[in-house]
Amino acid sequence: MNLKGKKVVLAEPEGPVAREELAQRLAELGAQVVAAGSERPDVVLAGEVVFSVRLPDLEEQKLGVPILPEAELYEVLLRAEQAGDSGAAFVDHDALAAADPAEVLGLLQEADWAAFAPERDLPPLREKLVALEREHGVTQAHRLATERLVARGARLRHPHAHPAYEAGGSFIDFELSPCGRHLATGRWDMMDAEAGVLQIWELSTGRAVNEIVIDGGVGWSGDRDTVQWSADGTRLAVGFCTNQVGVWDPFGQSRNPFGCADVTDGNDSSATFALAPDGRRAYISMRTGHEVMGCLAALDQGEVVYAHQFQHVEGTQPELLPEPIPEEIKQLRGPSQIGRDGEPDRYEWFFDRVRWSRDGTRLLGDSGPAVCAVDLPGGRMRWFARIGDTHWNGLSMPVAWSPDDRLVAAVARGESRGEPGTLTVLDARTGDQIGESVEQAPGMLHWGMRGDAARLAIVLPDGGGVDVHDEDGRRCHLDIDVTEQIGMHENGMERPWAWDPAGDHGACLTADGQIDVWSLGDEPAHLRSIDAPEETTAVLWGADGVLAVIGENTLRFVRAFTGEVLGDFQLGQESGEEREAEEGDFLGDMFQEDSFPLDESTWCTIAKPAVGPAASLVIAPQDRDADLDAVLAWTVDRRFAWPVRWGVLDIVEDFDAAEAALQG
Repeated sequence: MNLKGKKVVLAEPEGPVAREELAQRLAELGAQVVAAGSERPDVVLAGEVVFSVRLPDLEEQKLGVPILPEAELYEVLLRAEQAGDSGAAFVDHDALAAADPAEVLGLLQEADWAAFAPERDLPPLREKLVALEREHGVTQAHRLATERLVARGARLRHPHAHPAYEAGGSFIDFELSPCGRHLATGRWDMMDAEAGVLQIWELSTGRAVNEIVIDGGVGWSGDRDTVQWSADGTRLAVGFCTNQVGVWDPFGQSRNPFGCADVTDGNDSSATFALAPDGRRAYISMRTGHEVMGCLAALDQGEVVYAHQFQHVEGTQPELLPEPIPEEIKQLRGPSQIGRDGEPDRYEWFFDRVRWSRDGTRLLGDSGPAVCAVDLPGGRMRWFARIGDTHWNGLSMPVAWSPDDRLVAAVARGESRGEPGTLTVLDARTGDQIGESVEQAPGMLHWGMRGDAARLAIVLPDGGGVDVHDEDGRRCHLDIDVTEQIGMHENGMERPWAWDPAGDHGACLTADGQIDVWSLGDEPAHLRSIDAPEETTAVLWGADGVLAVIGENTLRFVRAFTGEVLGDFQLGQESGEEREAEEGDFLGDMFQEDSFPLDESTWCTIAKPAVGPAASLVIAPQDRDADLDAVLAWTVDRRFAWPVRWGVLDIVEDFDAAEAALQG
């Protein structure tokens, strides 16, 4: 964060650095320190508790002003001045790609590191150095590049993030970014912790690159779609604090959101919501006085509180959906309530699951076997349809919408016991059925895209395999002994099938704890089986052929076509070794201890923030470099990971040695 020219409020720090010293350092960076309440600041700095519904008097929070906790303030002060946005060339990418080892070193020595722009320059540089290491090991070019990036402010980070004084908790929900290069995960100990952790992982390296502590917890057990990316991947909506919705910068430092909405009148479960493509507002399901329930709430203008029944509004007034349900649809839908005279008394629609169309003009969603599209703005119900009875063995199998918003499908059970079910596909623009229903056993539906054509995989229960349907009517059956956890138990963690982004391959969790990878061209073929951690319940397929394999407390990143493991983490574990310091203790001036388990018997510690003089400091046993490389990474701009083996870690044996190193 560049503070030059910004008005900042500096809260009283909890750490050992005096407020006057911090104010002087901020002034040296070009910031103007203003008194709280005197005028609206651009940012609020310091203070460990920075976002909570239990702090109703924190006006900057309500206005959406960025608020940095104390460790993030220290990172701003310790990082070197950033450049890289001037448009100047850092290095010729083509020359770098073609260079031999000696030429790579020469190019990096002559490069304009002041012009280094991570999004433009880091991926090709890292790719070249990966290839160089494969043939020649770690070279002087790796050391030089690492030295420059650390000097620029690369931050050491481990994956065992957790709120202060609390456990990190289990995975609650997750979603891949639209580009498939980052994974967002929410972790929360719902029983004991008041806060949860939102983490961002880079798939190509299998490392955590950012973390944001969210007060009130992340998501809700069993609920899906509580983590949603904006269409451009720059914003992330999160259901938090039970029933609220907020939007964060997934690659930012601020712990409070751009904005949040509390509109469900205290529901004791997560809100049903759909983030708009631009990430600036969301549809949120709630009861209103209209027939199509819910509202459109701003998520970029600070705090929004709305209770419709009391006409209570704080912040920006949400937009309701006043259009009535059309008469012809009312006849299909039927009344929600019958009056005393036996006549229909009320018609209403609530979404159980909902998404915002990519073009921003519609809400697409369902409630059991009923599906509909609602026009925006206004909430006019464009069409409504029922797709048979989608219950099977007492379980409801949800409908599924294709990624391109063109199709919606469901499998209805047969009319009598033992009779086969039927697959029905509707045009999502009109609600009209496409073609004839075809015989299909019930299962969980997963859409993918192959070019402009949609493909549907149906994971069957009881190890029944996977049926694949193409738009042109072709179908095939994959003989896979699929996992029992196919997602039919309202468990948002269960996602047993993943399409690759190109739609040519699929991956499926099996009953024996593996991932089967299939080629799904004209002739389906099983390519390989990959081991998965115990209790894995989900597989996601990201960019560059990387799978994210997720369980309640496990996360593994593995290449689908080679089986190469990029990152493998068991979270929530406790080491048998006692920590030497409690969370919150300080190492000298600006640095807190940030401990993590290296294995079942070893704790290690980095500084927090791990930048500046602490950028390479690790308290760990000697000769564990390979183990540290498997866990730690330098992160650049909270978006990219950089291997620690390409640089030199400053490994010390205890806290006294760490303090001495920092003071030196």
